[in-house]
Amino acid sequence: MTAPPAHACSATAIDLAGRRITSFGGCNYLGLAQHPGVVRAAADAMARYGLSTTASRETTGNTRVHAALEAAVTAFCGHEAGLLVPDGYTANIAAMQALARVGVRAAVLDERAHASLRDAAQAAGMRVSTFTHLDAADAHAALRACDGPAVLATDSVFSADGALAPSAALLESLRPGDHLLLDDCHGLAVLGREGRGTPDHLGLRSDRLVVTVTLAKGLGCAGGLVMGPRNLVDTATRHATAYICTTPCSPALAAAALESLRALTGEPDRLARLRANTAALRGRLAGAFGVDRDHPVPIIAFTAGTPDDMMAMHTATLSAGMLAPLVSYPGGPAPVYFRLSVSSEHTTDDIDRLAELLCEHAPDTLNETGTAR
Repeated sequence: MTAPPAHACSATAIDLAGRRITSFGGCNYLGLAQHPGVVRAAADAMARYGLSTTASRETTGNTRVHAALEAAVTAFCGHEAGLLVPDGYTANIAAMQALARVGVRAAVLDERAHASLRDAAQAAGMRVSTFTHLDAADAHAALRACDGPAVLATDSVFSADGALAPSAALLESLRPGDHLLLDDCHGLAVLGREGRGTPDHLGLRSDRLVVTVTLAKGLGCAGGLVMGPRNLVDTATRHATAYICTTPCSPALAAAALESLRALTGEPDRLARLRANTAALRGRLAGAFGVDRDHPVPIIAFTAGTPDDMMAMHTATLSAGMLAPLVSYPGGPAPVYFRLSVSSEHTTDDIDRLAELLCEHAPDTLNETGTAR
């Protein structure tokens, strides 16, 4: 179901039908979509370049700001090479097209992997199979069943519930000629040193590791990248139609993303606040709803009783001025579940108030561990 349209947004609030609602939804983890410097950078670039390049980067649609953004994100994340594409979805398509070009014919996906990974593998003409969610041993067994080179593909941080893939074990399970593709759209600007992403968080380095990211989540802007070994990125540049045959993100948004990256590194308190707020909200919800208090990701998913119970909780919380999204997004812990996200810009009062409302309106059938009596 499409969400009701917001009339205005800030880093932590939305205007719905004239009411200002504190929101714990979305993926604006650092509040950078509304950062004054980021907004100014977009306005300045709009005046310089206009709204669109109106052509692909391979014809006349490349700009200095696109090239600078591509280089800056790649260097920040510690990869040998990178390629800027319109968004995270097309980044997965471009990555799979490049892998197919170098001889990969099969893709083995986590069964809850983002739909773009399956779509990308199918579009590249690969045979697609799956492994049990978060099960590296099953992934290894699925790889052994493949004839010829294959790619293991997974979200590094799952968008529905914040689960972390066993990325290190998946990398170790590769056979000669195989690759690991990590969709790190929810790891960039969240995990790792200064927010460099999941590979940095886990210390992963390999010439068979390919990473895709979006700039629309933690950095609050737009665009996507394919990053990894130079030979594979060069192959994507020469042969991936998801890059060659499409117009890049607006130069205004590319300039904004470059400024957003500067803000990420130049304002370390922002990431520190995100991590503190993540721990605080998880701690407040752990006892009532069984949330893992030590998990480092600001995505918090849980169920509480029946769907009707949860709808009553959602409605009561919204009536009190707090949005705790109740969703049916694929890959979550249940067909219907709460999917909260906390921001660096939420206050202690915001977090306390949300936790109080959720606990106050939780069904009586929950005990102190969050399980049914």
